Amino acid sequence: MPSAATLRPLGIAAFACLAGGGCAPQAVTEQGRRINGLYDIFSVTAAVIFVIVVGLITWSLLRYRSKSEEEIPAQTRDNVPLELLWFAIPQIIVVALFAITVSAQEDVGAQSSAPNVEVRVEGFQWGWRFTLESESVTVSGTSDAPPKLVLPVGRTIAFSMTSNDVNHSFYVPKFLMKRDAIPGEPNRFDVTIEEPGTYPGVCAEFCGLLHETMNFNIQAVQPAAYEAWLNEQRAGNGNG
Repeated sequence: MPSAATLRPLGIAAFACLAGGGCAPQAVTEQGRRINGLYDIFSVTAAVIFVIVVGLITWSLLRYRSKSEEEIPAQTRDNVPLELLWFAIPQIIVVALFAITVSAQEDVGAQSSAPNVEVRVEGFQWGWRFTLESESVTVSGTSDAPPKLVLPVGRTIAFSMTSNDVNHSFYVPKFLMKRDAIPGEPNRFDVTIEEPGTYPGVCAEFCGLLHETMNFNIQAVQPAAYEAWLNEQRAGNGNG
C-alpha cells in the first residue's frame, strides 16, 4: 500500500490541475462564457488524464519494484487488443475536443444580421474613439483621459474595428474577446453583456511609445440607463 508521503505530491499536483480551471477569468458576456466552458472541458480532461497516468506509473513503481536482482516481473511480449485500445482512446479524445472547439468557435464568432447596438471602434496613437452612428453619439479619449463607453446589458452589440495609423488590438479581459484593429482591414465581433458593471479595456498590440496607457472603460448598464446616457450625450452633457 503506498504511503501518505508517497501520495501527497500526487494529490497536490492533481489538485493544481483541477484548480486550473478556476484561474481563468470569468466572463461577463454570453460568448465569453462559452469560452469559459470550453476551457473547463480541456482542464478537466487534462486533469483526469494526468491523474490516471501518474497514478498508474506510481502504482507500477510501488507494486512491481524489485526486492532483489533475481526478482523480475513476468514479461509480456505483446498484447494487440490492449495496444489497439491505447491507440483508440487518445484518438477519440482528440477528435472529441476538436469537435467541441470548432462548435465553440462558431458560436463565439457568429455575427448577428440585426444587432441591437452597433459600435464603430477607431484606434489611434494613443487612444480610442467609439461611434454609435445610429444614435449620433461619439465618445473619444486619449492616454491622459481614457474614454468610457456605456452599453446596455442583454442586448447584442456589434463592435466594428479599424485603425487610423498602426495596428492596435481591442481587448476587454472580462469579455474574453480580443480583436485586432488594422488600417484598411475592418474587423468585427458581437457580444451580449450579461452582467452590469465597469470593465476595463486595453490595447493588446504594441503600438508605440504610449501603448501601455492606451486604455478605455466599458460600463454595462440596464437598457433604461443606457437610453438616459444617450440622451445626455446628445445634449452635450457627457464626455462624448
